[in-house]
Amino acid sequence: MNVKLRVLSAGALFFLGQVAYAQKAKKDTANTTQIEEVVMVGFGQKKTVKELTGAVGTVSGKSIAQSSSSASIERALAGSIAGVQTGAASGQPGGFASIRVRGVSSINGNNNPIIILDGVRINQGDLTQNSTTANILANLNSSDFESVTVLKDAVSTAIYGADAGAGVVIITTKKGGKGKARFNLSFEQGVASTAIKMPKGLSTEEWKGLMAVQLANNPSRIAANPGLTAAMVPDLALQGKFGGTYQYLYSQDHNSDWFNAIQSKGGYFQTFNGSISGGSDKMSYFSSLGYYDQNSIIKNSYFKRVTNSNRIEYKATDKLTLSTDIQLSYSEISTLNTGGTFSNPLVAYLFNWPTDPVFNADGSYNLGSEGSLSNGLFNSAFLQKTNYQKAKTARAFANLQAEYKILDNLTYRFVFAPEYINIEEDSYNTPLHGDGYSYKGRLYSYATRYFNFNVQNILSYNKTFGDKHNFSASLIQEAYSSQQRTIGGGAQTVGATFLKTLDSFVTPITTIGNRYKNSRAGYAATAHYDYDKFLLLDASVRRDNLSNFWPGQKDGTFWSVGAGVDLAKLNGISDSKVISQMKFIASYGQVGNQLPNYMIPYTLYRYTANYNDEAGATIINVDNPNLSWEKVNPFNVGLDVGLWNNRLMVSAAYYHKKTKDLATFVPLSPSQGGLSETSPGGGTVSNSRIENVGDMVNKGFELTINANIFNNPDGFSWKLGVNGTINQNEITSIYGGSDVINGTNILRVGEAVNSFYMRKWAGVDPSNGNPLWYVNGVDGATTSDYNQAQRAVQGNRMPKYFGGANTQLSYKGFAIDAQMSFGFGNKIYDSWANYLFSDGQYTLNYPGYGAQLDYWTPNNPNALNPKPIEGGNRGTGTTRANAASSRFLYKGDYLRLRTLKVSYNFKGDMLRGTGLNNVEVYVLGNNIWTYLYDKNLQYDPDLQLGGTSTALGGTSNLDLPALKTYSLGVNLSF
Repeated sequence: MNVKLRVLSAGALFFLGQVAYAQKAKKDTANTTQIEEVVMVGFGQKKTVKELTGAVGTVSGKSIAQSSSSASIERALAGSIAGVQTGAASGQPGGFASIRVRGVSSINGNNNPIIILDGVRINQGDLTQNSTTANILANLNSSDFESVTVLKDAVSTAIYGADAGAGVVIITTKKGGKGKARFNLSFEQGVASTAIKMPKGLSTEEWKGLMAVQLANNPSRIAANPGLTAAMVPDLALQGKFGGTYQYLYSQDHNSDWFNAIQSKGGYFQTFNGSISGGSDKMSYFSSLGYYDQNSIIKNSYFKRVTNSNRIEYKATDKLTLSTDIQLSYSEISTLNTGGTFSNPLVAYLFNWPTDPVFNADGSYNLGSEGSLSNGLFNSAFLQKTNYQKAKTARAFANLQAEYKILDNLTYRFVFAPEYINIEEDSYNTPLHGDGYSYKGRLYSYATRYFNFNVQNILSYNKTFGDKHNFSASLIQEAYSSQQRTIGGGAQTVGATFLKTLDSFVTPITTIGNRYKNSRAGYAATAHYDYDKFLLLDASVRRDNLSNFWPGQKDGTFWSVGAGVDLAKLNGISDSKVISQMKFIASYGQVGNQLPNYMIPYTLYRYTANYNDEAGATIINVDNPNLSWEKVNPFNVGLDVGLWNNRLMVSAAYYHKKTKDLATFVPLSPSQGGLSETSPGGGTVSNSRIENVGDMVNKGFELTINANIFNNPDGFSWKLGVNGTINQNEITSIYGGSDVINGTNILRVGEAVNSFYMRKWAGVDPSNGNPLWYVNGVDGATTSDYNQAQRAVQGNRMPKYFGGANTQLSYKGFAIDAQMSFGFGNKIYDSWANYLFSDGQYTLNYPGYGAQLDYWTPNNPNALNPKPIEGGNRGTGTTRANAASSRFLYKGDYLRLRTLKVSYNFKGDMLRGTGLNNVEVYVLGNNIWTYLYDKNLQYDPDLQLGGTSTALGGTSNLDLPALKTYSLGVNLSF
């Protein structure tokens, strides 16, 4: 069999649950051998799609590159593969994003898949100490990717053992091929804006009008000023009838646009990539250089990166092949504060008074007095210019391999792959204004070093017996070690604003110096048998040993079995001109799910307390010698049908993924101590220890339809693909069977993880403008007394229905590529709405949303908001209308046009004599259109996943907005 690895395009890949199909090519002009598509599986091994019994999805490097405005792969995967969701809490360039493969796998443990680069696992996530959000994967250059493959079921992932429960993402980079040197250059430059319309703030006139109404609705003000109306308020306020603050505000006419003040003059990004590749019978090579630069629409938020990749493969003898893969990168990220931090620019534009000018009359920044503005907040426009929060990251990765052909069918491969990451961070606060004012200037500096290495020994056997019996097997030994060391400190009081090194700050605040080390070792075996690609059998087993747990719990065994049968090969069906493939597959097994460092049993005490100048210990965990990893049992069954020589493929899969032995905070009796554990969901879990208690299930259906509708290389071609997933997440058991309630979140048997748990908003009483909630938390009777309303589950953070669609149209040299994504069935909570929709409670101090202006009056009885009353609308109860309820819970349903590319290729006779083989000129848009089904949702729907590795997501936190980009680009090949 002649197998040729090709770049796989999203439109030509068809998976069982997006497992690729083997597309039969027309007869090649060079030879007439059929070409079968190949996908990468565990440990750098390849399989033709006809050999697969597992659920695997692949996206080509070309498709990833079309999301060029995204610095990392996570967001580029959105809507591309059935069963795979991506999302981010922030639009920070180079920021962290989440990937979920067939739902969430854990409550407190890992939910992001492990990342494998050219057969070797690499670091992932936010590795910084003090940046708001960063992402080490953004240091990879997606232009170097050949393909990205997601492994979803047990038979695909079990080979990775103890930490593959959340799935596996395999990145395969480009390498050279036989032939003369080939050069590729690409340039792209674009502009950015917000992906959805940002919430509107209040102008000075609108704010004064709203305050007038809420004053006129206050019974105590009416009693003191009989006949009070909103129209009377401005004059009375200027007379001092309502106090000095109102008198001051109504005397001010300035109208600041704080959003305009914090915006950059224009978000932009630019990229450059160049590569050279080629080879001979003995050696092949690929070398690339890349530059990436993206600025947010908010000042002082950016990400820059330089990358270099070098891959060489040398056939030393007929039996020995040596290869090196060396990747270097350097990046700088500048992030901004988030949430309710006063220096957060998003706080400024919704919380600052519009009557406070950004600049003084002489053009200098308005710094107010005593380090703050009139209402105690900051001039963020000034802080964006003076303060900074930066991280500079250098990454070096090497993948050194030697492959020796012992016999014709027996091969040994040795892999040694170190990864070195060095991160330098500085967080500076000016002494002139804001957070640093009371400290007379403040600086934190950190240096963090990561060193990881992976060693693999792989023995592979492949043999065909009698032309139809195909057998392959592998024995694998893997060792992986990860080390981290951080040193740094903070100090305050600086003599001059231009001094920005730690030794110039004379009063120490804090020091940090820590080290972490963990390792794992594993032994695995895999076996595959198929009879003429008709009957397929797979099995694997792996034994892992992890350093994180106590002796007796370090070892675990993980395994999988898979089977498939292609009925299209049966007599009668095989002669059909309609059915070209009809493959059933099924798999089952057990994999592990790793726990974060803060949960490991060795983390019991922290000797960081100063007790009367003596070293003191703080208890941070309660020992559990039986604690181990979580166990995930994925079951998958599917059908892949190909029609008309696979021009139409319909793939369907059902999965049931059960997580057992969930790492859970189990309460202890008060007599056992006063320990308080910080939980990933926020808040504390008092008097608890971590135990393996509880189960959870993700189950659902995946459907993928791909059609090669027209295929005329010299004329019109059209490919169309759609994928969709239905996923249901459910907790099936929990410690004691009792609810675990944390703020507005609940863990309850029968419900999804961290479901929203709160009172249900029933709207505004049209007769008097009071707030209403449902008494039973569901429907029926209503009450204006918040305390009389019951809490109930109000929705899920994760979409129940999600997927995407893609299409490629081409005619002559013109081409249109488009890709969409969608999500339905989840909710998003606005965690700051109690301040921004305060109904009068906070309006005097914090103006809030412009949407507050849709409030109840006798002439507007069906308004969005209750009647605004100074001090807050309390209804008949003791709690205000802006307290936590589903009033601020919105549908996360959306449709999004992720990418749209219009291009023209110059080639052939048009380039004769130029030395060029191909010139592509294109216009590309990313996130250019988003439709929100809830007209009141004011934040990006990608909040569905949040930006952490935990199951918590679906809340807004005044983060940077997601970006929409338009760009022009050119690709040259010669």
